[in-house]
Amino acid sequence: MRPLIVTLFLLFAASLQAARIEFVGLRSYTQKGLKEAIAGRLDYILKRSATPFRADDAAFLVETYLRSHGLPDATVSWDLGAEDDIILTVNEGLPKFLGLIEVQGYDDQSAIQNQFKAPFPESGDKRAFDAEAIATGISRVIALLNSDAYWEASLTSQQGTRNAEGDIPFTLEIKKGPLFTLLPPQLKSPVPAPADLNEKLQNLLDRKATAEIIVGIRKTIAESYRRLGYSEISLEMEKETVGQKLRLIFTLTPGEKFTVRSFTSTGLKKTKPSRIRQRFARLIGQNFDEDSVNDEIRKLLSTGAFNSVRLKSEETNGNELDLTLHLSEAKARGYSLALGFGSIEGYILGTRYHDRNFLGRLWNLSAGIEATSLGVLGEVALTDPYYLGKDLSLNNRGFLISREYESYRKLEGGISNELSWKIGKHYSATIGLDNSLNSINSTLPDNLTGPEKYFNHRLNFRQTYDKRDDPTLPADGWFARFDTSVGFVHGDVSLSYFETDAQLSYYRTLGDNTSYALGLRGGLILSTGEEEDLPIDLRRFIGGANSVRSFPERELGANFNGDPLGGTTWWLANAEYSHTLKGPVRGLIFLDAGALDDELEFAAGLGLRIDLPVGPIRLEYGHSLSRDKGEPRGAFHFAIGSTF
Repeated sequence: MRPLIVTLFLLFAASLQAARIEFVGLRSYTQKGLKEAIAGRLDYILKRSATPFRADDAAFLVETYLRSHGLPDATVSWDLGAEDDIILTVNEGLPKFLGLIEVQGYDDQSAIQNQFKAPFPESGDKRAFDAEAIATGISRVIALLNSDAYWEASLTSQQGTRNAEGDIPFTLEIKKGPLFTLLPPQLKSPVPAPADLNEKLQNLLDRKATAEIIVGIRKTIAESYRRLGYSEISLEMEKETVGQKLRLIFTLTPGEKFTVRSFTSTGLKKTKPSRIRQRFARLIGQNFDEDSVNDEIRKLLSTGAFNSVRLKSEETNGNELDLTLHLSEAKARGYSLALGFGSIEGYILGTRYHDRNFLGRLWNLSAGIEATSLGVLGEVALTDPYYLGKDLSLNNRGFLISREYESYRKLEGGISNELSWKIGKHYSATIGLDNSLNSINSTLPDNLTGPEKYFNHRLNFRQTYDKRDDPTLPADGWFARFDTSVGFVHGDVSLSYFETDAQLSYYRTLGDNTSYALGLRGGLILSTGEEEDLPIDLRRFIGGANSVRSFPERELGANFNGDPLGGTTWWLANAEYSHTLKGPVRGLIFLDAGALDDELEFAAGLGLRIDLPVGPIRLEYGHSLSRDKGEPRGAFHFAIGSTF
């Protein structure tokens, strides 16, 4: 028994040993960088003790990697050191990397360079030279030029001489040829096209023949026939050039046409079946439109009341469908806690209760309280995502809020009602009515703050058009918003007012690691009284993490003994350029400009951002470029979310 125990102990001790790999002779890579690049391939070896066989395997794996990543003549030999060390000696030979890519004949050089180098293997911060990748890179560039409507573009590549670092430069000479525009597409189909589709196709005359527009045409044709009940569409496309124009010829095979005979749902325990039937019963007797049905399913999932929604269709009578919706309900009720910090709010501590299927009607009930260094917010809200059975969202909210700012303290309680709807994929609108009772306490003179107690009745209308790729972490696209409001104040002073507020933001990615964003915002408030009669909490305050970042929050503009007074006309312009440093961490430089009434300010600054699913965490410093006496030189900011 004792020899067996000793043997088992020795085997166990050996299993605890792990090989260590050291490199000798590396010049083009750091040891750390090379280990990280091939870590997955060496896992088997690194988890076990060093042996000649494993050392030979490690040498082979490293040599194979180096030869395909910029060192085609590399050789690797091995030796065993003390204490499970595997020593790999690298003879790199002549390195070959993709060098500078010079582009001639095209303005967007970065886009051409990215397409050409994409097929070359990544090798740390460089790309390994691979002669076979040249043809693929050229094809990708031509495809990019075609997608920009240059359908007769050509490319000549010239390979330069390898330099001392092993970099091989390339010169890409582009002849764009003419910019092609569209002729009205031709559609060949055994089923006549709907009248609105023919009209849309005719209206494409002289549009740029870009890939984006062509993809949109295909999608429009397919969606039009699906609305007619043809769910299994085959669509083939040919292209022909006529001078400097491109004609698209589509051949459509519609497949079978189905109408909906019946609809049922299963799996409901809490949800009232009528709420589901209300959304889908309208399909009965109509042509089956798969896109429309999938859109309804996505809306159901977005309520949070269901874990899964699955549609099953069964053919009957040759061209009819019986639809069954299988639903799995989610846990609707729950609690959440929030803890955070921001340069505006200071500390943030909150708790909230929610029921995403209140009374089984898919209503979203939430109640919560939030405390910050500025004050406390308590609210109860009830949202009906299918108001009147339509694509309308009705939100009813009661709230009580206290806030303490530099200039004043505020206590406000009231109710608000908002009705929202969406048209298409990008446009949405909201009309709202707010009624509140407000109490203002300030050390400022009465003639600077407006009424101390007043009722505020406000009707507002918001429109947005959102073409961002991601509303939380936008990298490409643009966003527009336009708000208008009319209100009536009565209390110590009675007046009516009109307010408008607009925003336009643009986001663009320049390459793998860089991007920029531009923002323009502004607004004004017009009232029937004097400006000082407008309650101070209805005025606009700017400065801070989301406006001109050389100022602390809300401190840009006129003040009384250091306490800001706010204003009634304002605008902001922001420009940001960011570069990825590592993973989700980005470095940022920015320029800000803004004005409140007659105060115009400029700022520049630097920042760090960490991109998280909830939005970017921002640490930024803004330095004043227009500092007057008494104004800050700059300000630090910590915030979560995009600047604009």
